[in-house]
Amino acid sequence: MKAHIALTTSYSSLIANCAPVAILLSACSVAPVSEDAVTVSGRTGYSAYTSEQQRVSQDACGYAAAYRAGDYVYLSGVVVGAPPGEALDRAGFRERVCRTLQYAHRNLEAAGSDIRDVAEIISFHVWDSPHLALTKLEHLELIAEVKRQFTEVPHPAWSAIGVSELLPDTGLVELRMVAYSPTSGPRMRSDDTTQQGSMIDCGES
Repeated sequence: MKAHIALTTSYSSLIANCAPVAILLSACSVAPVSEDAVTVSGRTGYSAYTSEQQRVSQDACGYAAAYRAGDYVYLSGVVVGAPPGEALDRAGFRERVCRTLQYAHRNLEAAGSDIRDVAEIISFHVWDSPHLALTKLEHLELIAEVKRQFTEVPHPAWSAIGVSELLPDTGLVELRMVAYSPTSGPRMRSDDTTQQGSMIDCGES
């Protein structure tokens, strides 16, 4: 479970700085990937961003959308959120899960990978959120259903963890991923006909 965080001045500042990221995900808008992704080299690898705008926004929050270290790409958590004051039905939740996975795919692309390379998923769920009109089982089954459109057989490892709350407050599920994407040699894909994440139709915005 995530520890409760008191509303201090520094926490308020964090919320203010990271608001564009939270709004992006909860509104299900997907920022376009620029032709040349932005990378910032470090001691163990490099941070990757879909655009300079994304880099500036996330730098203010102290994190990167994706980080490549050797053959592995680590994706920061992406949040499926609901509009403030609303409770999503099944169709609305499905669309937002799909668009959030598209966003994850584009972040992985910026690091020279994609969502078909994901080896591990860890998800954090607010099972009893007032912002979602689904049972715990329906919540989990729908995510699994959408995830199958993006990933290949054999499926990646997946751990689902229940939490009391997420950032933003209307967050329903947060997805973290690790992809294995060798910088040289063939990738171990079982089916090259699988659609790329950016090609999947998530329905109307």
